[in-house]
Amino acid sequence: MRFVVNDIAATPDSGGVFSILSDFYQDIYTNDNENDWIFLLAGKYFKEKKNLKIIVRDDLKKSNTKKFIFEMFSGGKFINKLHPDCYISLQNIATLNVKSKRSIVYVHQPLPFSKQNFSFLKKNERKLAFYQKVVGFVIKFSIKKTEPIVIVQTNWMKEEIINEKISRNENVLVAHPVVKFSKTKNLNLEFIRKNFFFPASPFIYKNHEVVVKAANILINKYNCKNFKIIFTINKESLITSEKIPSQIEFLNKIDRKLVFNMYTRSTLIFPSYLETFGLPLLEAKKTGTLILAADTRFAREILKDYENAVFFNKFDAEKLSELMYLIIIGKINISKSPKDNAFLNTNTLRIVINDLFNSRSI
Repeated sequence: MRFVVNDIAATPDSGGVFSILSDFYQDIYTNDNENDWIFLLAGKYFKEKKNLKIIVRDDLKKSNTKKFIFEMFSGGKFINKLHPDCYISLQNIATLNVKSKRSIVYVHQPLPFSKQNFSFLKKNERKLAFYQKVVGFVIKFSIKKTEPIVIVQTNWMKEEIINEKISRNENVLVAHPVVKFSKTKNLNLEFIRKNFFFPASPFIYKNHEVVVKAANILINKYNCKNFKIIFTINKESLITSEKIPSQIEFLNKIDRKLVFNMYTRSTLIFPSYLETFGLPLLEAKKTGTLILAADTRFAREILKDYENAVFFNKFDAEKLSELMYLIIIGKINISKSPKDNAFLNTNTLRIVINDLFNSRSI
């Protein structure tokens, strides 16, 4: 069977998007020697082998106009020449006019399905508004037009796609991301009470500002200064009008090994209000540490029944500062054996696709 995978949007500097591609590719490279795989990418980022080939289309990555024309008009003809039995788009858009026996699109862009409205009139929201309204329209139109199998990361995304009548219930599958985790260090409660960690990029919806406000309240209202907040961004990229206290440390991007090390010696703060999934929530949950999370549908889904999670309103800096203070003075304690509920479907994307073919005739 021949699979053609399109992920021209993913590049090594594109964060989680590239992680999805990389994990999927590595799983196929290691475990599938029977089927033929062709990847359409913006660069030759991976090794090839007898049954796995890479076609580079960097021209589509360089031009949004060319990419749009490819997805909506010319791409079907190009892909059909590769004779796919199954066409898989990992970049949210279901390419039109592809003549494969089965078509799958992996939707991991939450902006078009968010109730939070971003505006073209606000400078720091224009890019988000473009993805929400323009790219979002293309995503929804392409899925309605081609009726592929849609794979999403969370139940809230599935509900939105069905409620908006973009696809039918039986055609939308949920596959939570897999976290590769081996616990190498025990939790350090002393550090967890003093350190607060937020691994996130500087997008406005990540909501760093509420953490900065909470830090100032801790200092001014509770006279509490013996704490540290760690961001994984540059200070210059922080979007806030608040005074930045010295207790906030900026690490920029850090590798995943250090991220997991930080989970064992910090309380995770996760004020983000727009995520497809919110991977740090699952990662921190795996370590058993304390989590302060904005009260969102995706956070409730990931942290269901997790005893070390406390929720707050996403813009309520007063409440967040109160919770941080209670952790610092030991009034909120960590559970020694939190439940790690097994409701999450954490099969790899390859296994989900294999199961799909086993359960449905092609």
